[in-house]
Amino acid sequence: MEPLEAFVLAAAGLVAGFLNTLAGGGSAVTIPALEWATGSAGLANATNRIAILFQNVAGVAGFATGRAVPFRLALRLAVPATIGGISGAWVAARLSEGAMRVALAVSIAFVAASAFVRPPRTPPLRSPWTEIAFLLVGFYTGFVQVGVGFLLLACLVGGLSLDLVRANAAKVFIVLVATVPSLLVFLGERKLAWAPGLVCACGNVGGAWIASRLAVKRGGEWIRWVIALAATVAIAKLLLLPS
Repeated sequence: MEPLEAFVLAAAGLVAGFLNTLAGGGSAVTIPALEWATGSAGLANATNRIAILFQNVAGVAGFATGRAVPFRLALRLAVPATIGGISGAWVAARLSEGAMRVALAVSIAFVAASAFVRPPRTPPLRSPWTEIAFLLVGFYTGFVQVGVGFLLLACLVGGLSLDLVRANAAKVFIVLVATVPSLLVFLGERKLAWAPGLVCACGNVGGAWIASRLAVKRGGEWIRWVIALAATVAIAKLLLLPS
């Protein structure tokens, strides 16, 4: 791997790890970088899960030091999310290169649109709708991942009334658990580029640790600005770095 590739991947990972931990949309930064390094949209989408896995290990550890992770609730919600994630990864692994490019473009457009469209109020979630919601979000996580943080925050804050700090802590735990089997699906399909993925992961880990510690120390109000920034980054990607 060339030094420039390593620098770009690590820098993209640092930004993505920070944004993903506090909001979402970070994969709109890492997937284009990984596609540039690997030459394949499908390979980039799958390889991004390596960085996501390590990122969320660091994020959970950072939130746990401040006792911010609602482990019992997050573990319960991680079960349907994981089932959905396996299904989504299975579908993604079988898409053609062209179809995956379209799916990624639509996903990044969704992230960008979140800067301009006020999300609808999420009604309170009750069983079995809670499980169904996290099953569907899990499918999206396994399929393309991009912007899943926004969907999880809508469910956790709007649907389950968690504050932003605890919602983000639960979010990173749920994504961590759901990513493991999805990663195994892509591994079985030989869709992973390990060297770019691990370099990117180094940046993701740093960004996730910084973000989680800041969230614990400073509370939740400033996180709203990070959510706006995450969408802005996605817009910049669409306008300045088209695929």
